[in-house]
Amino acid sequence: MRRVRSLCALIATAALFAACGGGTDQTEMEREIQNALSSDLAPIPVAAVDCPEDVVFDPESVFPCSAEVDGSYFEVQVTILDAQGRWEYERRHAVLNVVNTELILQNDLSVALGFDVTADCGDSENLVVSVGNTFLCRLSRINGGAARDIEVQVKSADQAIEWSLMPSLG
Repeated sequence: MRRVRSLCALIATAALFAACGGGTDQTEMEREIQNALSSDLAPIPVAAVDCPEDVVFDPESVFPCSAEVDGSYFEVQVTILDAQGRWEYERRHAVLNVVNTELILQNDLSVALGFDVTADCGDSENLVVSVGNTFLCRLSRINGGAARDIEVQVKSADQAIEWSLMPSLG
């Protein structure tokens, strides 16, 4: 049983994962990327952005920067667009709020299975997951009964996920 769902659909606005900025000051660029990511991922705060020291602000230069959320780091690919140093970035990871992800899974699986379930994806507040990678959550029937693991695959940086029930353990 598989299902694809975008967390963005529930927050009523599409999360932008590319943004533009400008200028050839690296510190300012890092600050602008941090602000843009914080806006894209709201209400999840981005603690810091760090780009390589030797950034060349030539048109079409591409380089990775790292961003931090809750002590986890993820990659942002930055492209310099023009001689004025305007840039854009693209996230290579999804940042998922655990409570929202659990609610999505509970709603989808309760409908798919025909009975109410709860999902537990761990104690972290947010998960940083590379696009294409998976993580496990635990699914339990609300009125008791067997629990099962559910594998969740991140399909895109804008938080689209696909889930798959694992074989029952009992």
